[in-house]
Amino acid sequence: YPPDRVHTVVLWTKNPQNMLRRGRLKETLSTYRQIYVHLTITGMGGSDFEPRTPSWKETVALLGGVVEAAGSPERICWRFDPILEAEKDGEEFSSLPNFPRLAEAIAPFGIRRVVVSWVSPYKKVMARMAKSGWRLLQKTPEERSKQGKFLEEVCKQFGFSLSFCSMEGFPVSRCIDGERLSLLHPEGLRCFNEKARGQRPLCGCTKSLDIGWYTDRCRHACMYCYALP
Repeated sequence: YPPDRVHTVVLWTKNPQNMLRRGRLKETLSTYRQIYVHLTITGMGGSDFEPRTPSWKETVALLGGVVEAAGSPERICWRFDPILEAEKDGEEFSSLPNFPRLAEAIAPFGIRRVVVSWVSPYKKVMARMAKSGWRLLQKTPEERSKQGKFLEEVCKQFGFSLSFCSMEGFPVSRCIDGERLSLLHPEGLRCFNEKARGQRPLCGCTKSLDIGWYTDRCRHACMYCYALP
């Protein structure tokens, strides 16, 4: 897709090294007028749940380069996505306590938006976890509401705007937000703001063209990934 026909390239990544390293991807991205980055940092990198994902400290160390590549921290959204809680051999694990330390580490880079979700209990995800001895702990709506308030308090402390990605009990949000992309565009170009069709009821994303697909999956092998077979 030629740059003159593209308003914004929106990237999702857990490992921004390739977009910063000299090579074809970096060169290609530099030809587009605007890129917007959804950067996932959960604090689980290197664990059973994200075995091939860099540690959060490694990723945070790259944030300066990501801000430079995007042209502004406003074009970066931190994704604490998903929250995962599980049990193995009587010991419970929760990624939620990672949130405050990550918020404190990320805030100095000027990033002010964070998107959160909880693990979706797909049968294949639960079966994959069971093979490794883990059992997914699912929270009630009341428990999620309490956790949501905790996240809100942390966000107030560190200056983040919080939204929830298609989560029941929380407001509709837009990970791809045509209005925001229009406001951030370096040339002030307007982006159409038609709502994407065929999405979950609580997804408010703007219509876009998806150039990724499940047949070309990433290599992080996250245990909770819905794209893995």
